[in-house]
Amino acid sequence: METIEKLKENAAIFLPENGLEEKINQAEKENRKLIIKLGFDPTAPDLHLGHAVVLKKLKQFQDLGHQIVIVVGSFTARIGDPTGKNKSRKPLNIEEVQHNAETYISQLSKIIDIEKAKIVFNSEWLDELSFSEVIQIMSNVTVAQLMHRNDFNKRFTENTPIAMHELVYPILQGFDSVKINADIEMGGTDQLFNCTMGRQLQESFKLSGQIVMCMPLLKGLDGKEKMSKSLHNTIGLIDEPNEMFGKTMSIPDALILEFLELTTDFSFEEKEEIKKRLENENPMNIKKLIAKNIICQYHNQTEAEQAEQFFINQFQSKNAETKSFVPVSISSLESKTNEIALIDLCAFIKNDITKSANRRLIESGAVQINNEKIIDPYELISLKKETKIKIGKRNFYELI
Repeated sequence: METIEKLKENAAIFLPENGLEEKINQAEKENRKLIIKLGFDPTAPDLHLGHAVVLKKLKQFQDLGHQIVIVVGSFTARIGDPTGKNKSRKPLNIEEVQHNAETYISQLSKIIDIEKAKIVFNSEWLDELSFSEVIQIMSNVTVAQLMHRNDFNKRFTENTPIAMHELVYPILQGFDSVKINADIEMGGTDQLFNCTMGRQLQESFKLSGQIVMCMPLLKGLDGKEKMSKSLHNTIGLIDEPNEMFGKTMSIPDALILEFLELTTDFSFEEKEEIKKRLENENPMNIKKLIAKNIICQYHNQTEAEQAEQFFINQFQSKNAETKSFVPVSISSLESKTNEIALIDLCAFIKNDITKSANRRLIESGAVQINNEKIIDPYELISLKKETKIKIGKRNFYELI
């Protein structure tokens, strides 16, 4: 019973409600391990903490000896997955699929034991289907059922186009469950429809329907949308420790409890103690605990402590000697004199944002020259070596 409760911890959806207990009991009677499916289309090469929520739950099943099967959507990624938004996802070519899949599998090893997991590519069976076989599979699903998917329904109501290949996609993904005879399929709550499609198709093929187990969607750094590479609000599993720490410290205070529950591996007792501390303590201290724990999981303890010290030196210390400055060569600056307008200096250094965005930073007081705040974008700055420049909260530079 304790094991089942641990497996259910943090899960958002179970279908059917008592299905996990029934599957475990059935597997024990048949003296076999459960087959746990996780499918992904390699649409982007990097995994982030949002993916890790599901992967860590998979690891719990794996630690109990159950068989993890990773289904790489090598066929379905070439079709284009409906994104859950008001447009379809761009299909990938074979080379992109292969590259992204290799990167995914490498990163999976940060959480699950790849050697013990089974990795399959759905092109192995979907490429072999004749068109008549595809039609036969589709005959098990009605248009009304497909229109229950929220984004399809919304787009249909708003007269936004829905391509036929998008309707076929969840059916093919569901067929993956038939081919591997999955006992449980896992995913985020945004995958509920696709996972239940797998259960329906299994029953149509006279198999025992899989349990659908959905984990909550971790919110991204903005605290509003789900963590997503396309929204640029992620903490990547392969981010450098300093970057991981800084990003974690930037989350809104309202996200602290969610990050505590979904991204850390603190024990239940430790989490309860941290929650008590949050009632009376500066939230920044709790964020530091979470940031260090995250780095320990994907790097190590030493790098976690170094990242914390880097953050303190860079963003909390008033001592300029402790900060790390990015060098900027004076000779690379185009200036006929030994002076340059601040807006041009910032635009040269921070060329990843627009000149207008740099101007707003200056006018809001977010730019300092040698610790002096300057709000006039056109004030002339002397091009002298060792001049210290701060742009925004985290960007420190020095002229050399």
